[in-house]
Amino acid sequence: MKKKLFIAAICAAGLVSCDLEQIPENQVTFNNAFKSENELNATTSSILFFENAFLGKNDAFIAAGAKADNLGWNNELRDWNPRYAKDQDGQWTGLYNVIYESNLLLDNIGKTEGLSEERYNFHKGQAYFAMGLSYFFLAQRYGDCVITKNSTDIVMYGRSPMIDVLNKAISSAEAAFSILPTYDKLRGLNNTSITSRQYASKGNSAALLAQIYAWKGSVEELYGLQGNPKEDYQKAIDYATLLIEGKVGNYSLCSSPEELCSKLSHPEETNPEAIFTLTFDKARSEDSQTPNDVATAYLSWPVKETAQMGNIPYDNYLQLYPSTVEEMYPDPSDQRKQAFFYDIDNPVEVDGIQYAIPYKFRECIYTQNEFSETGKDFRSLNADYVYWRLADIILLRAECYNKLGQTDLAIADLNTIRNRAGAEAYPSIYDDGDLKKAIFKEREKELFGENDERYYDIIRNNYILEELHGKFQTLTANDIQNGALFLPIPSNAYSDRDGKVTNTMIRQTIYWMRYM
Repeated sequence: MKKKLFIAAICAAGLVSCDLEQIPENQVTFNNAFKSENELNATTSSILFFENAFLGKNDAFIAAGAKADNLGWNNELRDWNPRYAKDQDGQWTGLYNVIYESNLLLDNIGKTEGLSEERYNFHKGQAYFAMGLSYFFLAQRYGDCVITKNSTDIVMYGRSPMIDVLNKAISSAEAAFSILPTYDKLRGLNNTSITSRQYASKGNSAALLAQIYAWKGSVEELYGLQGNPKEDYQKAIDYATLLIEGKVGNYSLCSSPEELCSKLSHPEETNPEAIFTLTFDKARSEDSQTPNDVATAYLSWPVKETAQMGNIPYDNYLQLYPSTVEEMYPDPSDQRKQAFFYDIDNPVEVDGIQYAIPYKFRECIYTQNEFSETGKDFRSLNADYVYWRLADIILLRAECYNKLGQTDLAIADLNTIRNRAGAEAYPSIYDDGDLKKAIFKEREKELFGENDERYYDIIRNNYILEELHGKFQTLTANDIQNGALFLPIPSNAYSDRDGKVTNTMIRQTIYWMRYM
C-alpha cells in the first residue's frame, strides 16, 4: 500500500516514469500504518535504508574528481566526455526516494499514538536530517532541482534555483539540529542503544550545516549569485567549531594515521573521528556489500586476497603511480605515506609500469567456495562509508577561515592535522606560500580514498583548470554558468520510458541541451 502511494506521489512530481493508474489505497488503511511507534519506525527504517542505498552512489563525480593517474575503465567519464556524462543519473531518483520517505514520516507522525517528546523528536530528526542531506547532494550534483512540498500533493514540479535548494537543505538540517541529542544519547525502540553514526544526531547535523554553508558561500562566489558568502563562511566556521570543541558530541582525532587505518579497517570498533557514516550491514544478507564505492574502487592485491599482483592494472578501477604519491607526500616525516600505501618504498611493477597500492582499508570479507583456487570468493571490502570525520571538519574550518582572511586561525587548523601525521608545520620547505592551496592539498592527503568529496573541494576552491581533466580544462566561463559542472537532468525526470514528455515544467540544464 505505501509503495503505491510512493509511486503516485513521485510520478506526479515528474521524477520517475511510472503508471499513473497506480493510486493510493484507502486513506483509512494508510492512517493506520502510523498508529504505533513500531509502525512509524518502519518508515524511519526505510529512510535509513534508502540513505544507505543511494547517498554514496556518485559514479560520475567519483570518476571526475578522484586522485588517480588512470582509471581501469571510464576514462571518458573522467574527461567529462558529454557522450558518457549525459548518461549518468547521479541518483536523482534515489535521492528523491529519501526525500519522499522523509516527507511521508513528517506528514504522518502526528497520527502515532503514545509518543513521548523524546521519541517524537528522534523520528522527526531522522527525517529532517535525511531530507537536508538529500537536497544538499542534489544541489551539488544537479544545481537547480525540484523541491517537493509533501508526500501527498499530486502536482507537477519545476526546478527551483540552486540557492533555494540549498536553503531548503539548511532549513531541514537546522530542524534536525534543534531537536536531536548528541549521538551517545540516541536510543532505538525499547530504549536500545544506537552505535551506528548513520543515525542523525546533533553532531552530524552540525557537520551537514557546516558543509552546506561552505558550499553555499563558494557557489555564490563562483556563479556570482545573490547572497553573502562571508556570512556563509562564518556560519560554516560556527558549526564546525561546535564539533571541534566537543559541544555537540565527543569526537576526537585518532592518535596517528596508523590508528586511523585500523579504525577504518575494523568498522565494528568505535572510530572516535567518525561523525557521519553509511553503515555496512554485512549481516543483512550474504550478498550485502559495503556502501563505500570509493574505497572499493582503489581495492586490489594484497588486501583483496583472491586477486593476483599481476592483475592490478585490470582489477582496480582507480590507479595511482608511486611518483604521484611522492608528489602528494613530499615530507619524509609525514606518516600518512607509509600508513596509507602498502610498502610504498618498494612499488609493484606490472608490464613495466609501477603502481602504488592504497592501504587505508585493509580487510575484506569472503564467501566460501571449495572450487576456487583460494577456497573463497571475494564479497566486499569490510568497511563503513565514513563520509565525514573530524579531520575533514577541521580542514573545512581552515578553508573558511582563510577565505575570511583569518590566516592565523587557518594555519592553526591546518597544523592540527599535520601534527597528527608527524609532518612539518606550515609553512615548511615543502610549501610555496599559497595557504589556500596548502589547505586544499592537505585535504587531498588526509582524505585520500575515503569519499567523493575531492570533486567538490575542487569546485569550492575553483581549481577546475588545475585539477580536473579533459573537457573540464576547455570549459568557458559561459559553459560553467550554464551548468557544465553539474550532471544533466536524467530523462526519467520528465519523460516516460518511451520518451514521451510527462512533465513539461522541467527544463534541461542549458549546457547539456546541445548533447541531448
